[in-house]
Amino acid sequence: MDWLKRPLRIADFSLVNLQEVQSGEFQIEKSLDKKASLGFNAEHFFPQQTGIVVAHGSIEPAWEILPQYLEVAHRRGIRLFVYYNVHWYSLEMAEEHPDWFQYDFQGKLIDKVYGKGVMSCVNTNWREYTYEHIRRFARLGVDGIFLDGPAFQPEGCYCEVCQTKFQERYGKELPRKGELTNPDHQLLVEFQEDSMAEYMKDAYQACKEANPEVAIYLNGEPLRPSWASGRNNRKLEPYQDLVGAEGGFIYGKLIETPIFKPGMTAKGLEAQAPTKPRVIFIAHKHSPWNRNPLPPAELKIECAQTLANGANYWIGYTFPDATADKTIKEINDWVAQNEEYFSETQNASEVGLFWSYQTANTYGGEIPQSDFTGETIKVKRDYMKSFQGAYEMLQRAHIPFKVVDAFEDLDGLKILVLPNCACLTSEEGALLEKYVKNGGKLIVSFETSLYSQVNRLDDFGLSKLLGIHYRGIEEYGTFENYFQIGEQFFPACTYVMKVEPETAEVMGYVSENTKGSYQPIIMSSFPAVCKNKFGAGKVYYFCGNFFQSYFDYKFPKYLSLFQKIFDSEVERQIILENTPESVEVTLRKKGDTLLIHLINFTSGLKRPIEDLISVEGTVLKLPGVKPTSVTCLLGQTSPKWQRKDGFVEITVPRLHEYEVIAVK
Repeated sequence: MDWLKRPLRIADFSLVNLQEVQSGEFQIEKSLDKKASLGFNAEHFFPQQTGIVVAHGSIEPAWEILPQYLEVAHRRGIRLFVYYNVHWYSLEMAEEHPDWFQYDFQGKLIDKVYGKGVMSCVNTNWREYTYEHIRRFARLGVDGIFLDGPAFQPEGCYCEVCQTKFQERYGKELPRKGELTNPDHQLLVEFQEDSMAEYMKDAYQACKEANPEVAIYLNGEPLRPSWASGRNNRKLEPYQDLVGAEGGFIYGKLIETPIFKPGMTAKGLEAQAPTKPRVIFIAHKHSPWNRNPLPPAELKIECAQTLANGANYWIGYTFPDATADKTIKEINDWVAQNEEYFSETQNASEVGLFWSYQTANTYGGEIPQSDFTGETIKVKRDYMKSFQGAYEMLQRAHIPFKVVDAFEDLDGLKILVLPNCACLTSEEGALLEKYVKNGGKLIVSFETSLYSQVNRLDDFGLSKLLGIHYRGIEEYGTFENYFQIGEQFFPACTYVMKVEPETAEVMGYVSENTKGSYQPIIMSSFPAVCKNKFGAGKVYYFCGNFFQSYFDYKFPKYLSLFQKIFDSEVERQIILENTPESVEVTLRKKGDTLLIHLINFTSGLKRPIEDLISVEGTVLKLPGVKPTSVTCLLGQTSPKWQRKDGFVEITVPRLHEYEVIAVK
């Protein structure tokens, strides 16, 4: 399937039913002409027997539309994925097949999905029902099949089949879902992940037996705790031809949603499925309000982040308008006119940010609102804030980086950031020791390696590597407290780790807890930041929830300190001058070409963003590079560039939303 190697520009804005086709209200040629004119080259498409109300697939699809639609789509150069919803069904369907759907811990049918509806369980005979549809779609010769779902509900599933299978496998009853401190909860997570993988393995086989040339994939997991949904992208990846996740579905109070969600999702998918095409699903709406589209600036920076991290985008909108069409055409032109630079590229950065799957699912982390999980799921210990705080620091510091989720994948990294990775195995600790001993650098925070799944240890698992010992933890909250390095004072972290150095050098100390304001500041004997040499490498440890505190309060001094430590250990691959923090840079490579992606988030102090503020005269400095040509792929003017003092200096005259500079 060589066509999957090309950049995919996927449309999803047709809710078509047979009645409209028969009456002439929906014209296949006209619909596809519009999609082609907007620059799309692929589509998620689902024809229905009747109206919009059954868009979720609880009634048979209108099979007779598909062959005609497919033939016309191919004439327009559009690849067709059949959209097949395999997670939501009507209450009527539940009455007909009550044994197919998910039940909660009390044995009650979960019937409020999307407000009203039920969700299928992958362990029931519902599986065979979907496999028959998959085979039939594949035999029709569509290009691909997209499965929207399946997933487990945050409260499910406790149907008879799940209870029996769990008992047979583990010899015990299913624990209550969401009780992360229960030692058996991880067995539940494993069971549901494996159930999902088993379903997808058989779905993949059903597709390929019917037609091996049909691609199949599902709606995967964004970078967040996955215990609620049971979707583990690593386990699901072998049974998909491409992978995707909803990195561009944004909900509710957008000012509380990290603006980097699409990029973070794309980086996560690249870590989990580096050899597969990746798709970020971007809904052109301010969810859950379907009739309220995002402003053009929001859509552009969502798609820009996706492209800048080597992924394809899917744009879905139900109620299009002229403004949306114009914006989408412009975005699609970015890719269509530069396809070779948006296909089969690799992340070229030498900096890693570690995503700890185990920490997210056992220590805990907030699960943002989504269609699958419903409202935001809050927890006492929030790993997500530490991870997102580190992500934002790297982004604002103009440091290109990649997300890493396995310590076997550290080749080529000069420095790795571990933001409160509380749960690490002894095997992972050994790999980290080897990495640092051979010259790698670590920046570590808070309770990293202090937990074995649900239990806090007596000392850090990485105690030898950190050069310290654990002596306690204290909540400092938002009282007036500080830590001091040299003559400079920094606001103290909201949680402070009490540690005793062994081989580590103390860089600064934290004050005693004032438990108030306007109180005398008395420095304690406990370190605030430690530095430890280990073999040929070095480890920096922040004695508190440093990255979480940055995410919450955005202290400029925290960012400055982080950059000072980083720059003392690693030469930057690229330096940005005359550029605000609100510009992100990523580095990708293809053959002998270095691709510098610049994304401009500069705007007014609100979201959704309506207008971006252009950045003039950005200067990029690349050490040790000897280019033969430098080209702005999206801009109207070529950049000025020169060799100076061991650097190549590139001046970008104007950056509005997005630019890609190709350095050969």
